[in-house]
This record gives sequence, C-alpha cells and structure tokens, in this order.
Amino acid sequence: MFTQQSAMATTGHNLANINTEGYSRQKVRTQSEQPGNDGTGGGVKRGVPQRVFDRFTSSKIVQEQSNSGIYSERQKFLNKIEIIFNEIDNTGLRNELNEFWNAWSFLANEPESSVAREQLVEQSDALTTKFRNMHGELRTLRSEANSRVAGVVAEINGIVAQIADLNRQISSFETTNRVANDARDQRQLLLEELAGKVDVQWLENDKGEFKVSVGTTGWTLVEGRNARQLRASLLGGETGMHHVKGIGENDYRVDLTNEFRAGELQEALMLRDKVIVDYMDQLDDLAFNLAQDVNRHHATGTGLNSGFERVKSAYGLNEDAQFQPMPFLKDGTMQLHLLDTEGNFLETYEVGVQAGVDTLHDIVDRINETIQGPLVVESTEEMQSVPTEAQEDFDVMAEDLFVPLSLRAQVEDDGSVSFQAGEGRRFIFGEDTSEMTLVMGLNHFFRTLKGAEDIQLSDRVMAEPNQVSTGKDLVPGDNQVALSIAQLQTTPTMQDDTMTFDEFYNGILADVGLRIERTQIEKEHQDNLLAQFQAIRDSVSSVNMDEEVTDLVQYQKAYEASAKFVSTVDQMMETVIQM
Repeated sequence: MFTQQSAMATTGHNLANINTEGYSRQKVRTQSEQPGNDGTGGGVKRGVPQRVFDRFTSSKIVQEQSNSGIYSERQKFLNKIEIIFNEIDNTGLRNELNEFWNAWSFLANEPESSVAREQLVEQSDALTTKFRNMHGELRTLRSEANSRVAGVVAEINGIVAQIADLNRQISSFETTNRVANDARDQRQLLLEELAGKVDVQWLENDKGEFKVSVGTTGWTLVEGRNARQLRASLLGGETGMHHVKGIGENDYRVDLTNEFRAGELQEALMLRDKVIVDYMDQLDDLAFNLAQDVNRHHATGTGLNSGFERVKSAYGLNEDAQFQPMPFLKDGTMQLHLLDTEGNFLETYEVGVQAGVDTLHDIVDRINETIQGPLVVESTEEMQSVPTEAQEDFDVMAEDLFVPLSLRAQVEDDGSVSFQAGEGRRFIFGEDTSEMTLVMGLNHFFRTLKGAEDIQLSDRVMAEPNQVSTGKDLVPGDNQVALSIAQLQTTPTMQDDTMTFDEFYNGILADVGLRIERTQIEKEHQDNLLAQFQAIRDSVSSVNMDEEVTDLVQYQKAYEASAKFVSTVDQMMETVIQM
C-alpha cells in the first residue's frame, strides 16, 4: 500500500508540473522483495522516484542551442542594417546619388545658370547629410551591439551563479540519499539557456555536480559550488568597446574576447567588430573616393568669378609633419595661372613636385622661387637688419623692394597653405599631376578626412554657388569640369577602377540582402533541427496526461487490491483467534 501511495504521489507531481518548462516526468521503479525461506513472496520493494531523461538527446539540444543563439542574434541586427540601407521609398542613398549626378549634368548643360548652381549645392549638401546620417546610424547600431555584449555577459554571470547553487543543492541532497530530480531539471534548463548565450562544455562528477567551461581554451565558469564571473571591460583596445575577460582567483584575469565559438555573445562580438564595421568602412570608401574624384576635377577648374585673390587650403599639417615628406603626392607638376582683374592670362607657372622627398615648406619655397616675385620688405626691422656697408645699395633698391608680389604662397600657423595675389592680380589653378591641390584641399568641392563619417560641402561653395568650378579656360559657357564630373557616374573608379560608384553601392545593398536571406534560411534550418531534438526529448521526458491518468488508475486499483488483501488477512486472523 505504501508503494502504491508513493507511485500515486509521483503521478500527481507529474500532473501538477505538466506545464513546467524543462520538467522531466518521474516514475517510481518497483521490484519484488526477496521471498522467504519457504519460497513465499515478500511483496513489493518501493524505489525512489527517478527522472525519465534522455541524456544523449539533451546533450544535442545544448549543443544546438549555441548555434540557434548565433542566428537569432544575427537576424535581429541584420534587419536593423536593412532599415539603414532602405531603398524602397526613394529616400535612400541611391536616390541621393542619382540626384547628385543629375544636378551636375544640369549644370554642365547650363554652366552660367544660377539656378543650376544653387540646385547642385542643395543636392550636394543633401548627399553629404545622407552619408553622415547613415554612418551615424551604423555607429549607433554598433554601440547597441557593444551594449548587447555587456548585457549577455551579465546574463551569463546570473546563470552560472544559479548553476553553482543548484550544484550545491543536488550534492547536499543526493549525498544524504534524498531525491534532487527537480533541481536537476532546473539545472539542465539553465545549461540550455547558457548554451544559447555562449558555447559550453560540461562534465558531471561523482557528486552530481556540473563543471562548465567556455571558449576554445576551456575557461571554467562553474566548478562544483564555485562560480567564476565574466566581465565586460573597457580597458584596452578600442575606446568604448567592451572586451570580455574571465575573472579568476586572486583577481587573475584573462582576455576571452576572441575565444568564443558560438552563441549570442560570439555573434554580438562578430557583428560589432566585423559585420557593422565592414559596412561602415565600405560607406567611408564610397564617400571618400567620391569626394576625392570630384575634388580632383573641381580643384583645377574655375567658377563665374574668373579667379581668386586669396585661397587657403582646407587641410593643414601639424608642425612635425610640415618638415617630413608629404604623403599621398605623386611625381609631377602643379600649374598656377596668373590673371589680371579682367580675367586675362598673364603668366603660367609650373612647379615640380617630387613625391616621397618634398616637404610642405619645400613645395611652398619652390612655388615662390618659380614665380620670382620681387622681394618685399614687410617692416622697418627688416630694413634695419641690412648691413651698414650695404646700406647705399639697399637705398637704391628700396623702391623695388616695396613693389607688391604678383602671387605668393606661404605656410600658415595652423599648417595650411595660402595663396595671395598681389594688387591688380588674380590666379587660378591649372593642371596638377602632383595632386598637391587635392591633398591640401585647394579649391575643393567636398571636405573629408575619413569619408561618410565627416564628409561635408566646402564652406566656400556653400556660401557662394558661383564658386563651383564648371570650366577651365575662363570662356563663357565653358563646361569642361562640370561635364567631366557628371561623367564620373559611369566611369569605373572604385575597386582598382573596376566598378562605378553606383555599382559599388549596389554591391553593398546586394550583400545586405544576401546576408539576410542566407540567415533566414540557416535560422529556419537550425530551428527545425532543434525542434526535432526537442520533440525526441519530449517524447521521452515530457508529461503525457493520458498516460499519467492511466497510471493513476492502475495505482489506485493496486492500492484497493492491496487494501482488500490486508482486510482479508485481518478477517482470517480474527477467525483463527476466535477458534
């Protein structure tokens, strides 16, 4: 009777937990007692309730949870990337690029039109704003992935603390011959949850305690009743980006950032450090190369003002860099055309540049030497510095010394280069095979150092659309520059001159689409695989109400039969006593 009562209680426990996640049904195993010396049966021996548990299938579920964690995290972030590169409603970057090229074509057809110039400036500003906004949205998404890293680490620490506590409970119960089935179910569920966060390896010792480790090096997170922590640290590496470190005894720390192989944590790190960064870099490449190619044509052209009185470069070099060979230059020549106030050509100067050798000051000095303007005395102190024995000659030359220079270049205090025309003179930049004008940002249309992150329209062009270069020869209607820039749309200049700007951006869009499609397929396959293993486990371990009710009826009937047996024996004994 006691055996049937225990079995009925276990069945009731199963029914009560029919909806409990991770619960494995339990069953009381019975066996017959040893018979007496006369061979008479000794009845039934009651066993303890045991979990109905498929260890192999549960192990496979833990392994597959790590892969499921990868695809779930990846799909979530790729969907957000798709929103950033959205081109469905004609508000994306592709539309802005098309409008930008159309604006240059319109200006090439009407190079002296104020309306065309204003439209170009407006559209160019919209394009740079779109670049910066998209880059900012990707940067924000990367920060979200970085926060996700810290969040997953906190979740892992909470789980491993619970596993360590359950290890203690299970060990305490089972060493005193008590049952810890429910605690084992909870621990298994936590192990599966942990596997979704990070790849795990685990072993069970003879006390029933789990040892759980993670990563390629097998860093131990849980051993018996002791749990180690992971920490999302900002120390070292890229500013603001979390590194994942394992915290051992005596505050011993080891960097595990690159040790994880699966799970949400590994995917969050991959998205943060590779996928999102790759898209940011590609967007930077597109914006930077677009700006460079437009500036290369624009720098050697002229607007409607027929020349400059003063131009200052957009970029400057720090003091140390000024006296080192300038980077990014090519062996070649830089042309300067001197004009009068009517825009007539007076002189053309060609200045040679030697890449990898010339410093900024070398080039500026060579420009001034090539122009060969008269010496200008700028102060009385300079006059006083002339030796006494040369004073008479100096007095004779004084009148010439104060004749204004026709054109002069100089290095400013901020490391930039400025060109100043003398009174009654103007100048324009000519052909530049050395790319000095491009490198320093002279007569530039766009300004950028990094690409999409900081691209913007030139302040000078923004303030005065007439400064937009359309031609070269100062002839009314000249559209050489505007036409050459408009033709950049169909000219392969990206990826070693194998792709146009549009093709390059279409490649980015195609990559996003393919990643999303592939992830959807892989996630669906992984979900189906995991569901199959869970179905196999459930067929063994889950509670089936019909089976439990059938067992309950059997135990009830067995209990009633046992009670009838006891009642019958009692009656027989009473009869014997009364005889």
